[in-house]
Amino acid sequence: MKIIKRTFITGLFTLLPLVVTLYILYWMVSSLDSLLQEAITALLGIYIPGLGFVSIIAVIFLTGLFASNILGKWFIKRGESIINRLPLVKTIYSSLSDIQKTFTNNPTKRFSQVALIDFPVKGTRSMGFIASEDVSIQGTHKVSVFVPTAPNPTNGFLLFLDEADVEVIDIPVDTAIKMIISMGSYQPEVLTQPQPISAGRKS
Repeated sequence: MKIIKRTFITGLFTLLPLVVTLYILYWMVSSLDSLLQEAITALLGIYIPGLGFVSIIAVIFLTGLFASNILGKWFIKRGESIINRLPLVKTIYSSLSDIQKTFTNNPTKRFSQVALIDFPVKGTRSMGFIASEDVSIQGTHKVSVFVPTAPNPTNGFLLFLDEADVEVIDIPVDTAIKMIISMGSYQPEVLTQPQPISAGRKS
């Protein structure tokens, strides 16, 4: 009986990552597909599975091409000037635009280093990602660290710490994310290999 139970559990945990991955991919494709599928069905008169998803990918790609040329940049600038005149819309759009510019202006240095910090209390180590190395708070240099929650790494806490309180460790970001999503059940062979915070601070 124990052998059957152990074999079943082994099979379950072997299939679980694959099943969850396929489900997430199915959910993403289905969600995107449903956004345009109704309009496409009304236009063509027939339902074609996946056409909505393909259409959205095409729209995103064409938007990227348009936004990369001079004419597209001019239209975007004009559109933003109109949006900035609308009180509520301006607040939402400017916040999202600032986030987008944060990543696109220097995407390689943000969230590319994993760190350990004392959080939520001193002596308790939490894993986070370096968001910025150049934060000035009332004239004092700080390092901003995003500490995600397990198992959902998109939620978390944004902390501003002294550089001396941030211990950067030499593990890949994807490894850290695996640890968070697995709630610690996945562990690398070596977790703490101290590294200096990367250069690039503003003078």
